[in-house]
Amino acid sequence: MEVAAPEGSGVYAIAADGKAVIQWSGTGAQWSAIGGPAKDLYAGPAGVFATDPETGELRGYGGVPGEWQTVSGRAAGFAISGANLYRLAEDHSGVHWWDKQRGTWRNIGGPAGRLYGGGAGLFATDPVDGRIFAYSGNGSTWSYAGAAGSEFAVTNQHLYGLNPERSAVFRWTGEAGKWNQVGGPATTIYASSAELFATNGSDSGMWRYRDGTWARIGDAGAGFGGRAERVYRLDRDQRAIWEWDGAAWKRIGGPARSLVVAS
Repeated sequence: MEVAAPEGSGVYAIAADGKAVIQWSGTGAQWSAIGGPAKDLYAGPAGVFATDPETGELRGYGGVPGEWQTVSGRAAGFAISGANLYRLAEDHSGVHWWDKQRGTWRNIGGPAGRLYGGGAGLFATDPVDGRIFAYSGNGSTWSYAGAAGSEFAVTNQHLYGLNPERSAVFRWTGEAGKWNQVGGPATTIYASSAELFATNGSDSGMWRYRDGTWARIGDAGAGFGGRAERVYRLDRDQRAIWEWDGAAWKRIGGPARSLVVAS
């Protein structure tokens, strides 16, 4: 069995009781179980992956409900960048890339604090001072991107960062240490494949950054995802999942423990 690329709606969640991975049908509020108990969920072009709540093993979805393949033991974290899956060693001692063809993991970097992945690439923070580095995509070569931040998010085109004080949002220019400010205070930042989103503690809102302008599109939540022009949100109380079509929000499911969207 091979791990399959996401199909259908691309919207996944962990059931409220944690006992199943579920997928939205794409219409109404119909969801179906595709896997068993899970703690953490990841989805992207590389596939859909879930960690076992007891062993910590990472399993990849084969595209047929109930078919999952173990691809990794316990780790400190995982990240998806395009068709590639990466992991951070459980003791944070190294970054690894999953060689899907051979079914093995290759070391591509040293100690890291956290991984961030997206279409624009793979990024890792220094475990000591929080500086962030960009992976070249070859061997174990990394380059300095910027200073520490409270959070980072990756779209298909850019790496964004929220400064340690959470008073400003920045976009990396691609040059070492050079960032441009694109926004003010934020509680947290998220990214879909194409756009950046932020939550604002002052108004409890979710804001979208597009063409140099921020616009409030709804309320903040416990989970978020974006796919094409659609935005998905898990309420803060985890009781409902919503879809935004650009004009209005409609409930499509819930309750759920977490929400992930393969963009």
